[in-house]
Amino acid sequence: MRYIGMEPSIRAAFFDIDGTLLPFGAEALPLSTRNALETLHRNGVRTFIATGRPPIHLPLLHALDGIPFDGYVTMNGQYCYLRDGTLLYDHAIDPASLRTLLPYIQRERISVGFIEKDRSTFNLIDDLSAEFCQRMQQDIGDVAARIEAAPIYQLSAFLPEAKEAEFLRSCPGCVAVRWNDAFADVLPAGGGKTEGLAHVLKALGLAREQAIAFGDGGNDVEMLRWAGIGVAMGNACPEAKAAADYITDDVTADGLAKALRHFGLL
Repeated sequence: MRYIGMEPSIRAAFFDIDGTLLPFGAEALPLSTRNALETLHRNGVRTFIATGRPPIHLPLLHALDGIPFDGYVTMNGQYCYLRDGTLLYDHAIDPASLRTLLPYIQRERISVGFIEKDRSTFNLIDDLSAEFCQRMQQDIGDVAARIEAAPIYQLSAFLPEAKEAEFLRSCPGCVAVRWNDAFADVLPAGGGKTEGLAHVLKALGLAREQAIAFGDGGNDVEMLRWAGIGVAMGNACPEAKAAADYITDDVTADGLAKALRHFGLL
């Protein structure tokens, strides 16, 4: 355990969305989760989203409407900003790596989303990506042109885990993390939610020991290990549970509120 009592006091809390705040397949947060977030904020703890999703997806998640988050760690830490839009940190994929990738995904017919700050473009949509693209209002476009036009912070590669290594060999300098069985998030090497948290805390003048982080997926593992307190949801994957200091109940069983009460934050 990295914490003793509650010293130093927790001043910032970071929350994954899918499977942590929002149950998979649900359209609304559990009432206990919404109430806990509002109380935590009133108690003076800065609250942040820490998600694999890009900024462009967040307005589509109406489950988060009205919750007073202080800022957002998006695209697995590659783009971090405050509620007022102030940019704290960004880390894009090297365009040379993306140019190297294009022949491979064309040859193998792999559906990939090229994600910018405020735009997401797919090279093609197939059976694996069709439902996601419809739900998130994603379209096909000229991804080669987008590589030259704007920073690409993350890729959403719709492929089985068994093909990740082959994909990454064609995208040098990148790594893959996964929170969904259907696709992998591809990031620049050295990236991840941990980097995002570190830059946010530095901007706030806080130490990592003053942060608590909640997650459930493979892309949360390093964040849970790094934060002063890492909390895995009861429905978390085994790797996230192994990385955490504390395992709470499932997201559908008031797990988030129970953990915050356990640590004296509510």
